[in-house]
Amino acid sequence: MSSFRRIEYFLSVAKHLNFTKAARECFVAQAAISQQIKQFEEELGFKLFERGGGSVKLTPAGAFFARQCQSILSQYTGAVKQARSIADGEKRDLRLGIHGPYAQEGIPHYLRLFKQMHPEANLTLKDGSRDAMLQGLADEELDVVIVPDFGLHLDEGYEELELSSEQVRFMTGPHSALAGRQFVSSEELTGQTIFRVEDQSDDAKSQPLPEYYTRLGLANNPVQRVNTLLEATILVQAGLGIAPLPGGMEQKLARDVSVFSIEGDSFRIRTLALRKMPPVSVAADHFFQVIREDLEARENEA
Repeated sequence: MSSFRRIEYFLSVAKHLNFTKAARECFVAQAAISQQIKQFEEELGFKLFERGGGSVKLTPAGAFFARQCQSILSQYTGAVKQARSIADGEKRDLRLGIHGPYAQEGIPHYLRLFKQMHPEANLTLKDGSRDAMLQGLADEELDVVIVPDFGLHLDEGYEELELSSEQVRFMTGPHSALAGRQFVSSEELTGQTIFRVEDQSDDAKSQPLPEYYTRLGLANNPVQRVNTLLEATILVQAGLGIAPLPGGMEQKLARDVSVFSIEGDSFRIRTLALRKMPPVSVAADHFFQVIREDLEARENEA
């Protein structure tokens, strides 16, 4: 019997802490799975389970081994899936989810490099809210997503590459007392309406102001959520408030819009490329390779 089959048996018993349920899940007899676990323990040289009084418990070594085996099995499953796709001649079609302005600024470069490496691949782009992009990645409907990390909390099931890091800047209109200034204190922004470009779902509307604004002392500022940067710009031009400005977009603003930074503020928003781990997509693997090699080349040139 292969070691991977024994690992599957072991993880099933570790999950249920019951040999009967594990046998049912693995479609084998209870006696068979008990025998395999016993042989596995003899092969390893340490106990995986404590048995007694009608109960089954993982030993400390067994609990640690279970965590490691789960990771190994997941990597093995992902590797088999990718290898099968390659063996079947499957094209490296890339489904890319994007949210945020960096997609327009930096992603065309990476897509061009990817297409040069894999001219047979089809490229599909999907734009939407960050939550929608992350859900698409979790559901394996997308291979890679490009999103800002503002308030983002990820578990270990993802790999990330930092594409950019920008200091937070704001824009204001020509009739504002802040117009023309390079730096503004956070106290001067008290009471200003903040226009935020984000998803307009009910869930987004119920979200509190991000911790960043609270730290600046703007927790009580009125907030208006808008769909696009164009909407925010028009409202700012009318002198109705301020809006955070995504990195790389300053050159595309109207001439009467001023851009400023907050005095003493060192916070930066990163734009990340994310994929699921362990790898489940050949396209994601190759797209990450393109990004990683390009970032390393730029770092060496700097």
